[in-house]
Amino acid sequence: MFNQQQAGASQQSVNLVSSKELAYISDCLKNEELLAKIAVQGVAESQNQQLKQKLAQLSQDRLQNTELLVRTLQQQTQVSH
Repeated sequence: MFNQQQAGASQQSVNLVSSKELAYISDCLKNEELLAKIAVQGVAESQNQQLKQKLAQLSQDRLQNTELLVRTLQQQTQVSH
């Protein structure tokens, strides 16, 4: 029984995210959003079709990374509450 309580406590501490980690994640999300915006601006301004395609893909990848991170955080917060 003691081992089960210990395992439960260990699992809870694994799911907790510190304020420092949240600040880092927030910065990462802002950076991903900025990269996506810069890529979209490049698509609008570029005359080179290959470059436009690459920048559009880059923008899509950045937004997918952001969505994945947000979903993962939401799942983790639901588990820890």
